[in-house]
Amino acid sequence: MGVVYVTSQNRKAGKTMVSMALACIASDEQTSVSLLRIGGQDPTSADLETVSGQGNIRLSMLDDASVSDVVNAVKAESSSGSLVVVDSSGDMSVSDHVEIVDETKAKVLLVSDFRDKDSSLPYAQKFKGNILGILINCLTAYGRTEAVDKIIPSFQDSDVQVLGLIPEDRTLLSLTVGQISELLGGRFFTGAEYSARLVENFMVGGFGMDPGEYIFSTRNKKAVIVRGDRPDVQMSALQTEMQCFIFTRGMEPIEYVKYECDEEEVAGIIVDMDTIETMKAVGPLQLHARFDHPDKLDKAKKLLADVTDVKTITG
Repeated sequence: MGVVYVTSQNRKAGKTMVSMALACIASDEQTSVSLLRIGGQDPTSADLETVSGQGNIRLSMLDDASVSDVVNAVKAESSSGSLVVVDSSGDMSVSDHVEIVDETKAKVLLVSDFRDKDSSLPYAQKFKGNILGILINCLTAYGRTEAVDKIIPSFQDSDVQVLGLIPEDRTLLSLTVGQISELLGGRFFTGAEYSARLVENFMVGGFGMDPGEYIFSTRNKKAVIVRGDRPDVQMSALQTEMQCFIFTRGMEPIEYVKYECDEEEVAGIIVDMDTIETMKAVGPLQLHARFDHPDKLDKAKKLLADVTDVKTITG
């Protein structure tokens, strides 16, 4: 069926997300798809769980692979007639990528972060006639005008087609309850079995003129940060859809709050920091987000299908 070589000039551009979403969408329409990740060790439980149930996909990984190793692996996977999607390594040089593409007769799909503007244009031009085009990821809420008026024309003037603009998305930038607990140095007070749930919003408990339940209902899939000795705020939050509490100052809530958490299937994490310190610690958590959850794959598939014609990429 052919080889699609997914690459990016910079790390954290969304290369793995695009590779996995592309492979899964293609598997819905084709008999067999091979997803080859370069620079990864044996598939982890997170990798396998993410792609499980997503059609007929064969997932393979190469760790510390040389150019010849990658070329041989791609040729072996494509010999069966499968579509091969290669999630390229971020540790290889540009010349290595170009050599792999030339040797395997692959078509290149470039992924670039919107914040990088058109700085990846020289990188794209290295692949000459082998490039399919570029997907611009992480388009900000108010960035479309700049993308349409400046960035896209810059690529098109150099004969590099922009295949789509993928918007920023909270699901893709989120972490699980368990990851948040670990990064904050917390411990589970209750609900450890819900540690795999994604948290997309953070809210801070406190008094206001409006009822607490109304305020907390404005965000879903949230973590509520509140001091452990505030059952009034905690009970208001529990009347709304939420993923977990982050109880600050090392304080355990009263037993009735624990009972309600169990009833509503809400996790409770205790951290030793106070509320202000916790909020400061929450800010950088997004930097630890990885593409490691089935819900993220589902969202990535939808986003990719919405912004581009996948068949123009897979052939």
